[in-house]
This record gives sequence, structure tokens and C-alpha cells, in this order.
Amino acid sequence: LRDMNIPKFISDDVNLFHTLLNDLFPNIYCPKIHYEDLNRIIEEVLIKQQYILLPEQIEKIIQLYETMMTRHSTMLVGPTSGGKTVILNTLAEAQTQMGIKTTLYTVNPKAISVIELYGILDPLTSEWTDGIVSMLYRMINRPTIRNERRYIVFDGDVDALWIENMNSVMDDNKLLTLANGERIRLQDYCSLLFEVGDLKYASPATVSRCGMVYIDQENVGPNPVWKRWLNMNLIDRLYERNQLDLLYDRYINNIMNLIYQGLTETERRPRMKMIIPLTQVNIMIQFTKLLDSLFLPLIKNEKKNQFQISSDLIHACFLQTMIWSFGACLKQEDRIILDTY
Repeated sequence: LRDMNIPKFISDDVNLFHTLLNDLFPNIYCPKIHYEDLNRIIEEVLIKQQYILLPEQIEKIIQLYETMMTRHSTMLVGPTSGGKTVILNTLAEAQTQMGIKTTLYTVNPKAISVIELYGILDPLTSEWTDGIVSMLYRMINRPTIRNERRYIVFDGDVDALWIENMNSVMDDNKLLTLANGERIRLQDYCSLLFEVGDLKYASPATVSRCGMVYIDQENVGPNPVWKRWLNMNLIDRLYERNQLDLLYDRYINNIMNLIYQGLTETERRPRMKMIIPLTQVNIMIQFTKLLDSLFLPLIKNEKKNQFQISSDLIHACFLQTMIWSFGACLKQEDRIILDTY
């Protein structure tokens, strides 16, 4: 009951669900299953790719692993830059290192038409032309003697326009029925994965057929993105790293609180409005990309021209980057408030 439901909840509902379980089953201790080798390999993969180890993210990888043991169709649901792709790729690499070769075939179903996805039967000649999904489906279901896993990853919005054709695959019979009458069964070593931002256009029939893992943006936040950028670009530049870290602590949390919660040191105002809605991680990625363009060339020029980067120059670059990354997504009236602040 716990292991099948916890992955679906946002962070605020997890504690509430644990409280309900304790009320229903008092004085019962149910330990979590610990996958010692899998946890160790997951941490090694994340460290190798220079990601920051977050217990919440590692737990989501384990939840995906457990969900896929009981379901052949699983949805990873969460906002952009919430870590869905990192979780999926890390699990695939960890399984490969454990001796289960895992291959991902990624498709954006909203980038092409339904005909291009599933194929078309010519009404005049009765000639069948495979689509991308039907071709991939045939390919991954080829027999194998190796211990391996093959996953088709649908990275895009789920809606009735294309997902209804997959309902028969997500059923227990696991059959893809094509327009030419052909039926292809999904083998036990194959699975379907869906990376989606939300399920507002998905029907209950589709959602009920899938395992669900919700990736809460609160699990990542902007701090790991910042630390990873420092580790990747300034690992041997201690002075610049410390200066940027001090400026980050001085400005960023306050700016985030002002934009997303309307909080300042003295008052609370309405949350700022954005032209394009962005999460805190989205804005932090914009921030680091601008630093790539403005600050990193200074370091290269310093090595070339033998001049020292001063703290004032670092401060100026930081402020310029902060205004153009945090302020760019805001509407005009809120840009003025941010500038004043």
C-alpha cells in the first residue's frame, strides 16, 4: 500500500499519507527494502556525471525501479527541469552496470502526426507504411538471448489524440493493434515510459493503466544546479568560486522569495507574474548559461593576457547576469519592482 502510492504524491502529501497509514495500522513497523548494490551504483553514476547527490532524487530512482518491476507502462510526471530525464538515464546506466543492458528509444509524440507515429494504410493499393512507433515496436520486440531491457520513452504531452492507440498496449494483454489489422505483443523485456509535465489532457482510462511516479520540483531546487555549475567550471579557481558563492548567498534566495512568494524583509506582496511560466530550476539554468557567456570568457582572457579578475568585476558580472536571467521572464510592471528591490 505504501510502496505503490507514495511515488504518486507531491512532497506535501507524503507526510499526510504516512499519518493516515499509522492511524490505520498502529504499532506496525514496515521497513523499506534496501537495494544495496543498486544504491551504490546510482551514486557512482551521479557522481561521475558531476551531479549533486540528493536523497530525494535517489529515492525517486528507486521508486521508478520498483514501479517498473510491477508495471510495463510507467509515467514520470513533473515540471520541466524537475529531473525526470536524469532519473531515467541514471536508472538505465545503473542497470547496465549491474549486467542488465538497458537501451532507451526516445520519441517526441507531439512533434509528428498520428499517421507518422503509427503508420498508414494506402486505401488504393492496400500498401502498409510503418510509422516511427510501429517501427520501434517491432525493433525492440525482436528475440534476444541476453539479459537486457528495452524501453520506448515518449517525451511529450499526453493527450487523447495519440495516446488512445496505446491503451491496448498498456492493458495486461500488451498488444499494439495497427490500422492494417496486425497485432504485435510487447515482450517481457520491453516497457513503455512517458515523460510528461502534467496529465490535464490524459483520460482516466489511460492514467489507470500506468504506474505513476511524480517528480516534485521541490526535490531539486536551484541550489544543486548552482553547485554543479561551480564544480564543472571553477573546480580549480578557488578565489572566483568563493566570491560567486558569497554573492549567490547574498542575492539569490531573496530574489527567489520575491519572485515566487512575494516576500521581502519587511512586507508580503502578490507573487510576480511571468510572460512564460518558469520554475526556479529553469531560471537558475538561464542564470548559469549567461554566466557561461559573460564570466567564463573573462577567465580565459585572464590566462591569455595575464590580468587578475577583481571582486568588483565578479560582482558586476553577477549582477548583470542576475538581472537578465531573473528579470527576463517577468512582465513589465514586475520588472520595475525587481529593479527597485
